[in-house]
Parts: sequence; structure tokens; C-alpha cells
Amino acid sequence: MQSEPSYNGLPPYAHPLNSDQMSLIASALLDMQRALNHQTILIAQLQDELAELRRHNDWYHAQFAQMFRVMARDVRELRATLICSLLEEGPITAEHLITLLRQTPDEELTGKIKSGAVGRQAN
Repeated sequence: MQSEPSYNGLPPYAHPLNSDQMSLIASALLDMQRALNHQTILIAQLQDELAELRRHNDWYHAQFAQMFRVMARDVRELRATLICSLLEEGPITAEHLITLLRQTPDEELTGKIKSGAVGRQAN
């Protein structure tokens, strides 16, 4: 005796569900739907927060890049000012000029501190 095929390949129920069982299934399905909706809302909120963090990160990256460009320009201008002030004070050797051009800002500051030039205004 073969059983007759049922919808979606599921075996046919031996007995029909009563109204209490149907209401429990309906209640469980509604609870699952609410949970899915809640999870969807939470995922959307997380996506919004992530997008906001990316915007902040992009803004900070742009600000840092701009600050770095300004600082590099200022270091070049300070070095040029130092070289010009030395040239105004008198003759300078090519070796000394090359040394000044190759100095890092930290080395330059250390040299000024040792020579006592820190705080002195160039006229």
C-alpha cells in the first residue's frame, strides 16, 4: 500500500490539527516574524552607525592629510627663513648651506638650542 504524495513532499498528517495547535503555530510564527523585524531594525541601525564611523574616519583622514601638508609647508618656509637670515648675517659656506638643507626639524631645533639662537628675533 503506497501512501499518496503530499504537498511539498511532506508526509500527510495522520490526524488534522485542532484549533489550539493551529493557534500555537500561528503564535509561534508571529513571534518569529516580530523577532525577524527586530533583528532587521538592529542590523539597519548597525549599518547606519558603521556609515557614520566611515564618514568620521574619512573626515579625520582628510584633516590629518591637510595638517600634514601645512606642517610640511611651514617646515620648508622656516628652513628658508633660517637660511635667508644666515645669508643676511654674512658669508656662508656651501657646505654649511647643504647641511642646513639636509637637516631635519629636530636637528635644526637642537642646533639652535646649543647655539643659543632660540628666542632670538631675526632682523
